[in-house]
Amino acid sequence: MDENTMWRLVEEAAAGASGVDEQAERLTDRLATVSPREVVEFQRLYDEQDQRANRWDLWAAAYVALGGCSDDGFDYFRSWLISLGRKAFEAALADPDAIAGLGFDDEDFGDGESLIYAAGNAYERLTGQREIPLVPVGDPEPAGERFDGDDWDGLVRRFPRLAARFDVD
Repeated sequence: MDENTMWRLVEEAAAGASGVDEQAERLTDRLATVSPREVVEFQRLYDEQDQRANRWDLWAAAYVALGGCSDDGFDYFRSWLISLGRKAFEAALADPDAIAGLGFDDEDFGDGESLIYAAGNAYERLTGQREIPLVPVGDPEPAGERFDGDDWDGLVRRFPRLAARFDVD
């Protein structure tokens, strides 16, 4: 499995799905048809993308769009970004405020929690083992400069398209 295959699987699972939960179910089903080794590799590649998005500027964007964002909420937000597919994910990394213009369903906005577990669920189906063997990828601390959640006006100015899209003032 390579990075292109990982993205293809994520995008194929999203096609026609009615939300991230259904996308995660489809991805789990698809991954349950490959070898356990490939599932582990998928998870490693997924974790690499998640780590790329583990940045303070993206957390600040999520904070504005969601009206606040906890540690767990940011985990789910990054997974949600991955659920949108490679092109949208790369656009968000290039310009977090551009998230406002990405095509997505407002109902699922920012909540990709179920996608986090897709590979692990497939691995359990294949092996009967609850824990997928993983190698930690990157630093758990977000990259970049920490944002000030108390400076709401500054955050709204920093992310004007997100503030407008989610009617934040």
